[in-house]
Amino acid sequence: MELPKVVIVGRVNVGKSTLFNRIIRKPLAVVDDRPGVTRDRITKVVRWSGISFELIDTGGFFPPEVDPIWELVREKIEETVRSADLVIFLVDGKSGPTPYDEEISNWLRKLGKDVLLVANKSDVKEPYIEEFESLGWGPPLLISATHGYGVTELLDRIVERIGTSGPSAGDRKKIPVSILGKPNVGKSSIFNALTGKNISIISEIPGTTRDSVDYETDEFIFVDTAGIKRKYSDEIEYYAHLRSLSSLNFADVAIIVLDISKPITNVDKKIISLAEKEGKGIVIALNKADLIRERKEVFGHIAQELNFVDYAPKIFTSAVTGEGINYLKDAVKRVFEERKKKVRAEDLETTLYELFSRYSPPAEIVFFKQVRHTPPVFLLGSKTHVPASFIKFLTRNIRQRFGFWGVPIEIKTKITGKKR
Repeated sequence: MELPKVVIVGRVNVGKSTLFNRIIRKPLAVVDDRPGVTRDRITKVVRWSGISFELIDTGGFFPPEVDPIWELVREKIEETVRSADLVIFLVDGKSGPTPYDEEISNWLRKLGKDVLLVANKSDVKEPYIEEFESLGWGPPLLISATHGYGVTELLDRIVERIGTSGPSAGDRKKIPVSILGKPNVGKSSIFNALTGKNISIISEIPGTTRDSVDYETDEFIFVDTAGIKRKYSDEIEYYAHLRSLSSLNFADVAIIVLDISKPITNVDKKIISLAEKEGKGIVIALNKADLIRERKEVFGHIAQELNFVDYAPKIFTSAVTGEGINYLKDAVKRVFEERKKKVRAEDLETTLYELFSRYSPPAEIVFFKQVRHTPPVFLLGSKTHVPASFIKFLTRNIRQRFGFWGVPIEIKTKITGKKR
């Protein structure tokens, strides 16, 4: 069964994203005083009083300035509201009702939706309570999303409205996956294809995605992110960048999306290196493959450019044709399992003995063991310093023997006086 959908709607700058972040207790949605920052709908499963539901943040109605993708944003809001089980109609308790609030109210009434009127920023001395009753939804529930006032009561009201017998979120482990890449490489298209839902707004205009948009399936939690680039033109882009990095911390596996109709850049390599440094599983989506004819030649060039992550699977994908999407999912599942792999100390010692029967060790080795998994970390103890070239050699042989497909391996060294 699908979880009940609770959608937050309202005009721009009434605090929808602040309320969303307050309820989920994470800074997932970008919050800024400038109106019209949120564009995509952002979904998160919330559990309250034993009941689970999907909470959905949406873009604000009626941005004060021309937004080149406003019509796409509005279509996404309307589509989301039509599928809602409950609508939180958020208004600004500090300013009182506006003609825009009345227009949204009339629209919701025509749709016949169950609506809960909530007045945010109501931690002022005299909020405009009576004036809001003219909207026809009864007296508003007063809250302050910034300070948390009234949010507990709001959650109680939500649970009352959606019922007490709804399905609960399962406890089965889902794989957290972050989708990263430069602007306009097709991350949102890949995200929509992976989820099977038309969630993220897709536009040719760079910087369309600002928030980190996530969606849960039976097996995965996919997070679409803002594009990572070298320089940022304003604070909104910069904070969107921070959200992208935060989503990487959350993930176990990163899908790095590359536009292979264009040359690989240093920024592409930097994004892959970020995932590698964080010890995340890595799957590389060679996107827009429908534009490429000489694939063998292109793949050879990419493999050479990305030889520092030769262990990472590289999959031709196209959100347009659907090519490679199922392979991406299969690769993510396998990399997720590889990242948890444990190797017995006896097997590691056997590997060392076999290597040293063919090559002289650069130092007297005392021990070699795996000290951590998820991600895998090994510790090599020696009497003297071990050169970096030997660490690379050892890493390569561990992969040949034990796999760790798509997973960065870290080998730490320690000089010890213990006996061999």
